[in-house]
Amino acid sequence: MAWSEWEKRSAYLMVQSDWKGCERAWKLAKSWPEAIGVWKVTGNWGLVVWIDARSIDDVYDKACALRGLPGVTGTSTHFVYKGTKNGKWWWDWKAGAWAWLRSPHLNGEIKDTKKWKWAGSVASVPGEWDYLAWVGGDNWDQVWKGVEGMNEKGWRTETLVPIKSWWNKSWKKEWWAEPAAR
Repeated sequence: MAWSEWEKRSAYLMVQSDWKGCERAWKLAKSWPEAIGVWKVTGNWGLVVWIDARSIDDVYDKACALRGLPGVTGTSTHFVYKGTKNGKWWWDWKAGAWAWLRSPHLNGEIKDTKKWKWAGSVASVPGEWDYLAWVGGDNWDQVWKGVEGMNEKGWRTETLVPIKSWWNKSWKKEWWAEPAAR
C-alpha cells in the first residue's frame, strides 16, 4: 500500500456545543472549500472539522466563526506537524472512527504508523495527545481491534465515534501530498 506524507498543512478544529449549535457548526464547516471533512462525534467534543490550513490566520478566522455561533461553548485547534496517509481514501472504509493517541514512548512512531493496516491516516498534533488517527476497517470489529491493539501495546487512546460524517471527496484531486494526482 502506498503511503503519502504531508507537513504543516492541515488542522483539526474541535467544537463543544449544544445540539443545535453543533448542527449550525456542521453546516458552516461543510461550506468551506478548505474543509477536508466534518464529523459529529461522541465524547467531550461534539464536532471534528479537518481543514487545509494555508495560514494560521485562516485557521484562527475559522475557529472564531465556529466559536461565534449560538450554542457553541468552546473550540480547540490542533495543527498537524507531520501526517501520513495510506493509499486508501478515508471514505472507502466501511467503518471508521477518529482516535486520539498518546504514545508510551518519547518520539518516533510516525514512521511506524505505516505498518498499521487499520490506519487511514495518522497526524502528529501538539497538545495533550500525540496523534489523531483515522481507524478504519471493513466492519466495526476491525475498527475496535485496531484501537484495542494500541491499548495492548501501552498506548492511551480516546475514540471519537462519528454519528454523522461528511468527507469532501474533491480532496481526491486536491490532496497536497500527491501532486501527480492533480
